[in-house]
Formats: sequence, C-alpha cells, structure tokens
Amino acid sequence: MNYLLLILIFFALLFDKLHIFLYMVIGSCLHEFGHIAACIICKSRPSVKISVFGIKLCNYPNKPSHKLFVLICGPLINLLLIFISAYNLYNDFSLDCYIFMCINLMIFLFNMLPVDFMDGGQILNLLSDSVLFRKSLNIISVIVILTVILLLSSNI
Repeated sequence: MNYLLLILIFFALLFDKLHIFLYMVIGSCLHEFGHIAACIICKSRPSVKISVFGIKLCNYPNKPSHKLFVLICGPLINLLLIFISAYNLYNDFSLDCYIFMCINLMIFLFNMLPVDFMDGGQILNLLSDSVLFRKSLNIISVIVILTVILLLSSNI
C-alpha cells in the first residue's frame, strides 16, 4: 500500500472530531467484507485492491448466479447496518449512531447507482442480456454521472 495513503488516513482519523471518516472506512470495509464472504461461500478466491479512490473486489466467480450473489451482498451489508442503526436510534438517539446510519445510507445509494463500474451497474448488466438494454444502460449511466456532477458542483 502507498505510504501517502497511510499518511492521509492517519491525519484524517486524527482530526476527525465527529468520526465521519472512521465511519466511512468501517462502512466501506464491511461492504467489501460482504462481497468477500459471498465469494468464499461461492468457493471463489477473492482479491481486493485498495487505493485512494476506495476498495475494490477484483476476482468474481465465473458463474453468473454466483457473481450476482457476490454483487448483492456488499450493498445488503450496508442496508443491514442502516436498519440496525435505525433501530438503535429509535430506542436511544445518539449523534454517532445517526452519522453511522447516514454514511451507510450514502454508501448503499452510491454503490447502487446504475453505472457500469458500481455494484448497481454490474447487477443490471448481469440481469440484462439484450443489446438494446445495454445501450440504454450506457445512456442512463451518462445521465446519472452528469446529474451527480451537477449536484456536487451546485450550492445545494
């Protein structure tokens, strides 16, 4: 792993008063752990790449149904963490639990975007076999990416 990445993580954790970065790392790691556990269940050997842009699972099973199972398990972990956090918030409100729930919701929604390299796009690619659906998926991906860029660049 790159030393610059380790230094970045160290300083982000050091100056993170609300633990937002810590919860992002925990949510992302648990998300990838869901993929890895599903790979192991499907008797496939997973490999993980870690970079500044995130964590990525590289080796998926060859069988389409197993690949679909692996792709769904990551977001399901985040969904499970959202429900657990919501249950804890219902019983006793805490800011940390609320932040953790919101971060997992963002990770879930971001990963379910219908963009080719995200879980949602790969799931849609697996579920679709027609050429027409793939072309419309590419158009949807471009629209989603442009919408996200516009929202991030605006002052909303």
